[in-house]
Amino acid sequence: MRRLAETHNIDPSKAVHIFHLILSETPKGGLSDDDIESVTGYRQSEIRKILRLLEDYGIAVHRRRRHPEKEVSRYFWRVDPDNINIVLLNRKKLVLQRLKERLKYEEENTFYVCPSDGTRYTLQQALENDYICPRCGSVLEEEDRSGGISKLRSRIEALEEEIKRDEKRVYGY
Repeated sequence: MRRLAETHNIDPSKAVHIFHLILSETPKGGLSDDDIESVTGYRQSEIRKILRLLEDYGIAVHRRRRHPEKEVSRYFWRVDPDNINIVLLNRKKLVLQRLKERLKYEEENTFYVCPSDGTRYTLQQALENDYICPRCGSVLEEEDRSGGISKLRSRIEALEEEIKRDEKRVYGY
């Protein structure tokens, strides 16, 4: 949730706060943006931006009701319990895809590091600089990536197992 908010220039702590508010109200039918404003003190524009983001990602849904006295529409927001597991599963699959791409990149390339500051260079960059760090002039050393590649493989395997468990729970297979 935090990363999602940050990528959309939204205060992550406010997004998490609003998510937890509507999550706690889900069985009761949801909260209006006015209710959220009165509880949090956040501006309506911030609240609506967060709610739209949650809706765009399939995390939250709303229902529209007419206000009995003011004759205006009010929207009541809640977390969609049926969809949230699917949304989370899809996010995990996206992370898995990116991890696999990173692993492939790491395995197919050679890297050099500056022994002074740890700056990392591809083989092509090292060649272009005659294996000399352009920042400090130190001789670049070939990086031992075996530990990092091993950790990446372990993380991929763990995430694949987690996705399989989630698919069984969500889809029944």
